[in-house]
Amino acid sequence: MRTPSRLALLLLLGGCVTQLGAPVERHSHDDSERIVAVDEVPTVWDESDEWLVSPTLESSEGASRVGVLVTLLEAGPLPELEARVVRADGTTGAWSAVEETWGEEEVHVAIADLGEVGTGAQLRMRPETQAMLDSLQWNAVIPEIADTGADDGVGSTASALRSELSGMGIVTRSAWGARATRCSSRNGTMNRMAIHHTVTPSANPERQVRGIQRYHMDSRGWCDVGYHFLVGIDGTVYEGRPLHLVGAHVGGHNTNNIGISFVGCFTGSGCPSGSGPSRPPEVMIDAAARLVGKLSTLFGIPINGSTVKGHRDHSGQSTGCPGDFLHSRLGDIRSRASSSPAPTPTPSPGGGACTHSYGGTYADTACSAGYQCCDGAWRTRGACGSCACVETTGETGCSPAPAPTPDGASCNHTYGGTYGDGACSTGYQCCDGTWRTRGACGGCTCVEGSGEVGCGGGPPAGASCAHSYGGTYANTACSAGYQCCDGRWGTRGSCGSCYCVEETGSTGCGI
Repeated sequence: MRTPSRLALLLLLGGCVTQLGAPVERHSHDDSERIVAVDEVPTVWDESDEWLVSPTLESSEGASRVGVLVTLLEAGPLPELEARVVRADGTTGAWSAVEETWGEEEVHVAIADLGEVGTGAQLRMRPETQAMLDSLQWNAVIPEIADTGADDGVGSTASALRSELSGMGIVTRSAWGARATRCSSRNGTMNRMAIHHTVTPSANPERQVRGIQRYHMDSRGWCDVGYHFLVGIDGTVYEGRPLHLVGAHVGGHNTNNIGISFVGCFTGSGCPSGSGPSRPPEVMIDAAARLVGKLSTLFGIPINGSTVKGHRDHSGQSTGCPGDFLHSRLGDIRSRASSSPAPTPTPSPGGGACTHSYGGTYADTACSAGYQCCDGAWRTRGACGSCACVETTGETGCSPAPAPTPDGASCNHTYGGTYGDGACSTGYQCCDGTWRTRGACGGCTCVEGSGEVGCGGGPPAGASCAHSYGGTYANTACSAGYQCCDGRWGTRGSCGSCYCVEETGSTGCGI
């Protein structure tokens, strides 16, 4: 159990923060969303019948659904959560299970439809759940109706990433496994940019990006993730909502405004306990500056304090977004975006690897803090695609993932394990015989972190799946958080509706 600490009440809009000074909980995005102060749950939430019950989350626009975004301290299933409606007269409805709509290792998204429209809602958890939580944010909303009825496939976008941006190493929607956009409202000419932070943990930024998109779409009914770009703690930039579509990140100022959000929490106080560094690393600042500079050139946007500013700098916003520590770096982002790139180190003569001035050797496409090795020549990060690996001190260097096996399907790890197509080690995924970053070819068919054992290739089409708790699931059958898809476990809905559902994992559901 963590040692309790006093956390301030914060009001956040779009995942952004304004401090109000009371030691209870924090609101997020608007008055219908809240970030839970995990350390203070026992003192803020009421204990009742072996449950911890939250304070009422009032929603000015009403509430018929509760959505949650949970990050656990360790990978595991979503803990038991329940929600109920709170009516205008103070009476409450029956408790309903909060059911998972998406989950990946330690990150989970879940919703509960309350059966009626109230003025707010409450959430409850078991007392032992607190010790499992890294972060928890939840909302009480009336879900919106998405712009269109597009399908819910993975990796689809309204259009490909603009060719002018493709050389920057941006991780595309298809590469990180985005759900298909359902948006249709189009921007005109982009004329400004808004900087945000997500107020989530910053570890595993790609997984957080997938979770944020699911949370925005599943709980609120939005047509896509709200931001156009998201910047990871390692400087990796992810494509969010397609750039030509209107975002959802600054109330009343979304049209023609590009939303760029830093994955993490940069307020200095009141962040989720596991949110990572409170000050954005230089690699994030540099990555954002490169992106802002490129977008400025692409759309003819001048770079100044009126066109590139924080969420809280827009009129009518009651928020501290993007946090004091990131807000104080906006001037650096603007100045670096406006200036010419710094000269790069001298490349090594090997034609493939690059030697850092501090002594480290970097293989082709590997990255240091601010540069990338591109076929033996140092260039700015993203100049030759995503980083095969990153080592920021310059002293050690880093090599890309192990070389693939020649059979074109499975991959051999340097520690001896064999990984089938789609299988993952700790940091990489085997994609048709080639090691790439995790998520590059969809969800992991299996994961083995040591590198010594490996996990094999996929079973035949239509095959059933064995649950780790002992149950056997037919093709397209679902457990609590996953679905059997041709012998491989995927997220629920990844191969259509559930043929049948059995949540314990111990029994399974058959053909």
